[in-house]
Amino acid sequence: MKIKIMTKKFIFILLSVCLWGSVSAQTQLKIMSFNIHAGYDAPMADIAAFIKAQDPDIVALQEVEYYTNRSGANKPRTINNNINMLNELAALTGYQGMFYVTLESCYGGKFGNAILSKYSFDETRRIMLPCAAGTEQRCAAIADITLPDGTEVSIVDTHLDMSNLDNGMAQIKEVARIPQMGKWYLLAGDMNRRVGTAEINELSSVWTLAFSEGFDHIGYYPSSGWVVKETKVFSDNTLSDHFPIMVTLELAK
Repeated sequence: MKIKIMTKKFIFILLSVCLWGSVSAQTQLKIMSFNIHAGYDAPMADIAAFIKAQDPDIVALQEVEYYTNRSGANKPRTINNNINMLNELAALTGYQGMFYVTLESCYGGKFGNAILSKYSFDETRRIMLPCAAGTEQRCAAIADITLPDGTEVSIVDTHLDMSNLDNGMAQIKEVARIPQMGKWYLLAGDMNRRVGTAEINELSSVWTLAFSEGFDHIGYYPSSGWVVKETKVFSDNTLSDHFPIMVTLELAK
């Protein structure tokens, strides 16, 4: 009888520990930012394999294309022509995917940002950013998701203009207006600006930067709402002209 009682207690304790660990893990989110350089450097299958190996919850992608053909461009692209890059990545990783168009006409197709997520999208939207005449349009791609513990989080993915200084500051200010009090946000993208520039200083007045590598940044809002648990830069990566970066954050509830 004592053995049975001890066994039941042990099972109860074991289940309690497992349940607590599961709930605790649900408050963490691993987000990657990855500019894939318009598919110039690697097949989508290789990029998908890399993403799967790192196992992020969210991937913010920049320079994603939809049925473009750059074989005849000034810099010809010999791979990934005439394909839906996001659909291929989503199918190969098993993630949910959403494509946000910034350029409606690009080498016979479309150009923009994309978000991959382990979680279903509750709502998606894009904010077209200020754009001076003669410069490329940019957007802030937004996806709302609900974590397993019920927390609603908005993911913001962006790729800012590098050719025009006025564009860059105007776009940064627009991205800084996105967060709303009482809500949880994560920001990831290629800002085409480094830490210490006026634009990134402006961004940091609202968003807290968790990690930066060159032009690529991951941030969060509110500043007291998240705890950075781990940061990574994949500096040996040859899949793009950008190094992917990844941050693990925990909700500070």
